[in-house]
Amino acid sequence: MLMTARQLRQRRLRPAFTLVELLVVMGVLALMSSLVLVGLASAAETARLNRTRSQIMKIHALIMERYDSYRYRRIEPLASIDSSGGIAGSARYRARYRVDRIRDLMRMEMPCHVEDVTNGSAVKVKASPVAYAGSCPLHDRFYRTAGRRAGGIGNWTTAFEDSECLYMILESIQDGEMNGLDFLKPSEIGDLDGDGMPEVLDAWGRPIRFLRWAPGFYGARSNLHKNDSPDPFDPLGVRGGKVQASANQFLHFPLYPLVISSGPDQELDILMRGTSTSDMNNLITGSSPYSVPNDPYVTFQSSDPDINSKQFGTEMDANKDLEMDYLDNISNHDLVISGNDK
Repeated sequence: MLMTARQLRQRRLRPAFTLVELLVVMGVLALMSSLVLVGLASAAETARLNRTRSQIMKIHALIMERYDSYRYRRIEPLASIDSSGGIAGSARYRARYRVDRIRDLMRMEMPCHVEDVTNGSAVKVKASPVAYAGSCPLHDRFYRTAGRRAGGIGNWTTAFEDSECLYMILESIQDGEMNGLDFLKPSEIGDLDGDGMPEVLDAWGRPIRFLRWAPGFYGARSNLHKNDSPDPFDPLGVRGGKVQASANQFLHFPLYPLVISSGPDQELDILMRGTSTSDMNNLITGSSPYSVPNDPYVTFQSSDPDINSKQFGTEMDANKDLEMDYLDNISNHDLVISGNDK
């Protein structure tokens, strides 16, 4: 059928998208897509933050039950008194023995370093012949477990030792019918350093770190460490528990375990251990240059200027990138409200 000229003009004038209009629409769609992706990424990051906070709070609740139990822990009496070994029958010496032994048990039952597991008791009960307080079943269990998993205790590496110790501690805790590991997802357990020892991972897939004693983690970023009261484990002050730097400012204040994630930037930047095995062994045994065994408040005396005069848990530029990477860390000290530490 032939079209008239009028019909032909109407067909040619039919509305249509121009190239410019198509490009504008495509640009708008791309912008909207990018906004959606940014929103999804932000939501995913928020979910990781919330999951890690939940992990840390649960771990805090579990380990605080064990930590608080040491305040009233019954210890074995001195079977043999030997004044030449620094232990006599006076009340003061017996009080000092109790403080040292409680710290000894805390180290062995809540380890955070390889040396905590490989070293037995450091509390001397007799000088001649030398005799030390006994080990404990939980410490023996940790030693056997580490040796089995690492294919020999000597194969256990120190890269993530504290997270691996945290895994063993949680594994040893029963909360009713639940094990301390039951609340973790399979993706939150890993072995990033390949030494056969599992680590507890945060939502970014990095080890959650652990320090039994972290006196250097102090100040505005800790709701738990306050120096206005003395060390509750040394009520008689036989190990410096009542020494004050100034009025109502105690050098030995109540300590709480530190459970911490490196957060979104995955950089921790805090002091976690000494520079060598000998350093760590000297801290445990009270060997030179340290005088007190298992001292929770010890200050490093080291030729390494990066750790000299510092304490475990000190926030510092550990990776030497000139950045304060610890600012986005997530810890139980941040999350727990002071006065409600359980």
